[in-house]
Amino acid sequence: MNFKKYWLTQSKLINWIKKPKIALKQKKNNFFTWFPDGKLNIYSNCVEQYLKGKTKNKIAIYFVDKNNKITSLTYKKLDDQINKFCSYLIRSVNNKKINRVMIHASSSKWSAISMLSCAKLGIHFSVVFEDLAKQAIEKRVKIFRPDIIFSISRNKDLIKFFSDLKNTKIKYFYELKNENIKSIKKYKNTNIKSGDSFFSIFTSGSTGDPKGITHSYGGFLLYVVYTCRQQFGMKKKSIVLTASDAGWINGHNYSLFGPLAIGATTILMEKPISLLDETFLKKLFKLKISILYLPVTLIRLMKKIFKGKHKYKSIATLGSMGEPLAPAVGEWFSNCFSNGKKAIVNTYYQTETGAIICSPKHNESSKFSPHGSAGKPLNKYIKLLKLHKNEKREIKLQNLWPGCMTNILNGYSEWKKYWDKKNNFRMFDLGTIKNDNIFVHGRLDDVINIRGHRIGSEEVESTVLKLKEVFECSAISVEDELEGYILYLFVVSKQKDLDEKINSMIKSIFGVYALPKKIYYLTELPKTRSGKILRRLLRDILLNPKSKDYGDLSTILNSEIVNEIQYVVTDNE
Repeated sequence: MNFKKYWLTQSKLINWIKKPKIALKQKKNNFFTWFPDGKLNIYSNCVEQYLKGKTKNKIAIYFVDKNNKITSLTYKKLDDQINKFCSYLIRSVNNKKINRVMIHASSSKWSAISMLSCAKLGIHFSVVFEDLAKQAIEKRVKIFRPDIIFSISRNKDLIKFFSDLKNTKIKYFYELKNENIKSIKKYKNTNIKSGDSFFSIFTSGSTGDPKGITHSYGGFLLYVVYTCRQQFGMKKKSIVLTASDAGWINGHNYSLFGPLAIGATTILMEKPISLLDETFLKKLFKLKISILYLPVTLIRLMKKIFKGKHKYKSIATLGSMGEPLAPAVGEWFSNCFSNGKKAIVNTYYQTETGAIICSPKHNESSKFSPHGSAGKPLNKYIKLLKLHKNEKREIKLQNLWPGCMTNILNGYSEWKKYWDKKNNFRMFDLGTIKNDNIFVHGRLDDVINIRGHRIGSEEVESTVLKLKEVFECSAISVEDELEGYILYLFVVSKQKDLDEKINSMIKSIFGVYALPKKIYYLTELPKTRSGKILRRLLRDILLNPKSKDYGDLSTILNSEIVNEIQYVVTDNE
């Protein structure tokens, strides 16, 4: 069986209005369509199929607002809300055709309802973060060109910008409380071609400018449902917390559409889980969460809060995103929550992949991937270009997979960058392989060439993180006129005198050439809200520590950390 036939057999995992007979249609310039003859409606898969019998009264979504208030909607009440919003949406444009909707909100009741409403009506949508800077939103509006924007903002400058837009209507979520949005009728689902554009999402910008990545209907939903089942063992009885903002890819796949398509219950949070206090976090766990999928930094935060063994035995699976989970942290989690029996799932993915590419399955006998490993490709049909055991090579995929992005809003020139001359899909990461496990050694532009030696920043970081005193670490290289490139380390630790230990560890693994010129100690690393380290910012501050402009920092979780980094760097000059 080839990969096309395999995915055609897997297409049975979701419900189709018109079942596909063709798996994949490839066009020129690497454009493609999964299940081109198939038609479906994602809303039907996520909500309507669960409106029969007892499942209609099952909780579909828990909402945690900014004040830590927890509310919920059953599948039946969620359906009612969607139909009301569809009515309001259509009336907002006087029943004219809507091609694109921009949703300016964090993970909340209104972002979920508007996303699902667009899925029901077959409208291409894009979610942007609630607290993006005005300049960042301007860029996204210009690229996406929405017919209507639904915003949660009360910022006067932003409201002025919205009001001046031509050919774009603006509505505010907070006005809906005063609007009569009662549905006159139950809106009929739109029959949508599998290859039509479902949503566009902007990349994090952790290493560069954001790009508008577009995913299609059929391929995306199938692949998400597939990975929900395979990697997390997700079932109807599952209660899922991914703690991912709606502006990220995980706010689409594993926070909303995946769990609902399976008939599970998902938890959406308006503010980052890192801002929750210990009391409320423990209250949250009493919802009997069974699947946690969190950035490693948040898992480390949990380790600080939860000590000893706990009664939250409902947790069956822990997934880590952003970077591999260190065995010590994974073992702590497993032992803390139920005598070492929990499944630990390291994952590797990108916004461009739509969902997970590499990871162990939740039911594999081994609890942990080898330290530093992203796990294995999902199956033999996720075929990577051959990697070497010792030599670092760029990670590329030979076969297309259903979750793969189908376009880039920024234009064809950006699309071309993702394909090499042999039409392999580029991940822009360097990797090696050992015992079928993939080891990611950082982005291509994070590879450091020190005195003729090529080394990935993540290799250095992984080595330093073996020290129990080190909480987090980021290795940054800066070009030097005399030495070529110089390595610097940013370390998060309670101890500020670890230079000797860190240098000894690095020297023992890599040799003298890899020793950092300076080690800086911080209270935390700068991160995006998805948990990715903003290496670009660290590098920019090293180069110009007194600058007042470090570009677009709209996705940064804690903007105050910029001042701390500047202070630490200048103080050590």
